[in-house]
Amino acid sequence: MASSFEGKQEVLDEPSSSSTSFPISPQKAEFASDEDHSSVTASEAATETPVQLFHKPPTKQFVLIMIALSLCVFLASLDQIIVSTSIPAITREYNSLGDISWLGTAYMLTATAFQPLYGKFSDIFGRKTTMLFANFLFLVGSAISGWATSMNMLIVGRGVAGVGAGGLMAMVFIILSDMLDMRERGKYLGFIGAIFSLSSVIGPLLGGAFADHATWRWSFWINLPFGAISILFIFFNLNLPTPKGSFKDKIKRIDFLGSSILLIAVILILLPLNWGGSKYEWSSGIVIGLLVAGFAAAIIFVLIPDEPILPVHLYKIRNLWSTYGSLFFSGMSFFGILFYLPIYFQVVKNETATIGGLETVPFVFGIVITSISSGIWVLKKGTFHLFPAVGNLFFITGAALCLLFQKDTQRVVTIFVLLICGLGMGFTMQASTLAVQAAVKPKYMATVTTSVQFVRSLGQVFGVAIVGTVFSNKLESSLLESFPNDPKIMSVTHDYKNIYEFYNPEQIGMIYDSFVYGLHFAFYCCIGFCFMAFIMSCFIQHKELKTNANQKPELTVEV
Repeated sequence: MASSFEGKQEVLDEPSSSSTSFPISPQKAEFASDEDHSSVTASEAATETPVQLFHKPPTKQFVLIMIALSLCVFLASLDQIIVSTSIPAITREYNSLGDISWLGTAYMLTATAFQPLYGKFSDIFGRKTTMLFANFLFLVGSAISGWATSMNMLIVGRGVAGVGAGGLMAMVFIILSDMLDMRERGKYLGFIGAIFSLSSVIGPLLGGAFADHATWRWSFWINLPFGAISILFIFFNLNLPTPKGSFKDKIKRIDFLGSSILLIAVILILLPLNWGGSKYEWSSGIVIGLLVAGFAAAIIFVLIPDEPILPVHLYKIRNLWSTYGSLFFSGMSFFGILFYLPIYFQVVKNETATIGGLETVPFVFGIVITSISSGIWVLKKGTFHLFPAVGNLFFITGAALCLLFQKDTQRVVTIFVLLICGLGMGFTMQASTLAVQAAVKPKYMATVTTSVQFVRSLGQVFGVAIVGTVFSNKLESSLLESFPNDPKIMSVTHDYKNIYEFYNPEQIGMIYDSFVYGLHFAFYCCIGFCFMAFIMSCFIQHKELKTNANQKPELTVEV
């Protein structure tokens, strides 16, 4: 998995990720690097036909495929957050409060752990087959969750849905990359990013509405009809080139050992990050032991030579390590802000969950503006490398302005601050994907694209864990300092309604101050994370965005 195939052997043995053939130059194949795509002379280029890398279908088919891909992104991201407002109803039905954290963890854990595998699987089995498989798993998991008869069954359903959702998120970007050339795809990547952000706002609202007026099971049943539409549209309209070879030969190409070690490593790392500071102390043996075991498994994964799932030699390329570093830290900052904004609105501002969700609309609106407009810029100008740095500067500014949030902060201020944060995040979304795709050969397109989603998800998990620990520690220390002799004061951190049940207006004001104090330290963390993201994004270089028209003619070898 970590080994790189050298010289001509590497070029001939690896399949193309975007077509059934890929460019080879017999004169220069032995010396070709991942950052040098040229392999013929100018005179040859003038007389030969350009290589076709991208396969955009006719307009009608393309529209139906885009509808299907948008539904996939919307449902997969919606399922991640919709359950949050259904938790009270679920706990009442199953009387299993102790297991409730697994509703989110099971989904996130499997989605993140399986995400890196889909790129290699799609290279082996084809885009369409892999996408349909992921969609099918997602719907099976949703059906199990919707008709669950116990908490354990519900958790299993969430885990199965997560396996499918990880594939949906990865495959959407891979399929777009196969259909659209790099200049055109920026616009559509921005649109997909806007869909993802929209689901973050709609999710809690839908979950609460289902729980209050129908049944929490609709939070999962809603996936079934729309997911079925997605499957039908993909099945009848998506016709990308399929890798040749028998099913038996393709199975032999799967690195089962490497896949297993990667899954074990990710799970062993994610579990303690979710448990630390909540279920177990960070200093507990189980948290430390799992982290050590997880990183040890990751090292083993890197050292085992086989057909690579994540070819380590690629990460020596400047655009890859700088982009992935930026994505990791910006993911930490993004989720750190997004995860704790509802606490500010629902606790400090004493708003309902519905109103608190609507308060984040400026954040989403900002993402929509810059993700789509930057995509249009890429389409017209062909440049993208400055967007991640600019976006992170915006986000640093927005995170710093979050320190203004107090109990009496005016709504116009929160709208402005969250708009700034959203504008920053939108600038980074599709530009990061283009940065890694433009830096590698077409045969590695699926691998680096799935890695984008994987690194961002991993950063979000780390961010929530670290920011959550800082917030909890600062909140608890402030509450204990303000109420040193009150044994029930810590109950307000578990159930916010206790604030108004046990305390008078003056004491409530002191509790608000403690929450603001903890939130400010959470925002300090996000500022630091985003600063690191900005530093990494400054190393991203401009690369020519490949199109069918500008590809130099090369000898093709069928695979």
